[in-house]
Amino acid sequence: MNEGNAKGAIDYSSVQSAVDAIARGEVVIVVDAEDRENEGDFICAAEKATTERVNFMLSGRGEFCVAVLPDVCHRLDLHPLVSANTAPLKTSFMTPVDHASVRTGITAEERSTTVRKMVDPSTKASEFVRPGHVHPLLAKEGGVLRRAGHTEAAVDLARMAGLTPAGVLCEILDEQGNRASRETLSELASRHHLELISIEQLIAHRRLNEKLVERGAEADLPTRFGRFRVIVYEVKYEMEQPVALVMGQPEKLAAPLVRIHSSCFTGDLIHSLRCDCGEQLHMALDMISCEGAGVLVYLPQEGRGIGLSEKIRAYALQEQGLDTVEANLALGFQADMRDYGIGIQILKDLGLHRVRLLTNNPKKTDAFIYGGFDLEVMDQVPIVPPANEYNATYLKTKRDKMGHLLPQDL
Repeated sequence: MNEGNAKGAIDYSSVQSAVDAIARGEVVIVVDAEDRENEGDFICAAEKATTERVNFMLSGRGEFCVAVLPDVCHRLDLHPLVSANTAPLKTSFMTPVDHASVRTGITAEERSTTVRKMVDPSTKASEFVRPGHVHPLLAKEGGVLRRAGHTEAAVDLARMAGLTPAGVLCEILDEQGNRASRETLSELASRHHLELISIEQLIAHRRLNEKLVERGAEADLPTRFGRFRVIVYEVKYEMEQPVALVMGQPEKLAAPLVRIHSSCFTGDLIHSLRCDCGEQLHMALDMISCEGAGVLVYLPQEGRGIGLSEKIRAYALQEQGLDTVEANLALGFQADMRDYGIGIQILKDLGLHRVRLLTNNPKKTDAFIYGGFDLEVMDQVPIVPPANEYNATYLKTKRDKMGHLLPQDL
């Protein structure tokens, strides 16, 4: 494991290390968000599910499941366990089965046989008895980009390893029967030499390393800042449509000015004084205009990724004395949930290789550094509007708690 980064005390592996381990048939540990299930699962590729690996995974003490895509459910005539899924996270349990060749189906060897027969495309529904001891889970097409669950992570990891897109998973409980803590999972991974990753990492990896964007529509757009080319992008598995405003031919410059701007209805459209977003947007367009070339990517990530309704709820909490970080945390969110992978993909689609990034937020620069893209930030260019009586505390919080590069004399 080698990514001892800003994930606290946990020493996370790289996603590629986990994928390589899955390809070798090994078991990995995958954790989801602390504000979701907050659990770790053993995961391995279904087609590599030997008796020994299944027996090890059963030591997790959780439910033994196999994550599959709709084609497997159709081939094996697997149906939802209930007509109305009221589970909090909508985990899609299908008909539990055993292969007809096994006895009771409960042993590690028998479960291994059932799993491998399930993902064998030549098997038929008539070869399985039901109910059984292997619980199929229907994964969403698109994987963790559609649903940030262990079900989708298991399928994604197998697919990324070049194997049949199906995975075996079992939740990990501690010796007291509770969900294993992050520290316990880390110790477990170290003791058994297992790779340990988070679903958050897997999402970021896919958003950065898979071609997810394509141009949906584009046209010339004259503005008071000059003439731009507006390009609306479609993103696979997502309903949102990010936009790029391109002036001139930035791909021909050594390092054009670039701004990745997250949407802010209150600041961008109605000029709220509670933030500096609208002023940053207009300053960026003006700075690009002055150079005659550059790009502004507009990402639909309202409220640092929590959405407009939740942002307004956070505003209400700020009126009660909380700062912007405390308000997000009080609502059950991280301080900043934005992801810049799609923005970086758009810059790559526009033919850029080096940029000067208009930002005060080091998280944006880090996204370029750790993303594995052939896209280099040559300079971080400050973009600091003047403070006012309504946003001074907000700016200080961004500086002091989120590491934004802002003046000390706010």
